[in-house]
Amino acid sequence: MIWVAPFLFAVLNEAIIEYLLGNVQILRPYIPLLSLAIAILLVFAYQISLFSIFLGTPIINPFFDFLFSAFVVARLSNYLNDFVQKFLGSK
Repeated sequence: MIWVAPFLFAVLNEAIIEYLLGNVQILRPYIPLLSLAIAILLVFAYQISLFSIFLGTPIINPFFDFLFSAFVVARLSNYLNDFVQKFLGSK
């Protein structure tokens, strides 16, 4: 059950991107950066520390821990988007 947190936030991040920016063609090249920005907002708002969850390490510097966790969530969100487009025929 430990893998649920990053997957849940990746799905939430992807849903926000698709609903808010999915149909805006001019923003298509910037979707990975916008995904990172939304992931940063989500991770800092919910204070999700993936490194603490998976590695069991104490949070020494919360800013960098949350920031790097946001990078992981944003990248998982991009992989999820690619998976859905390739295997489920979306878009």
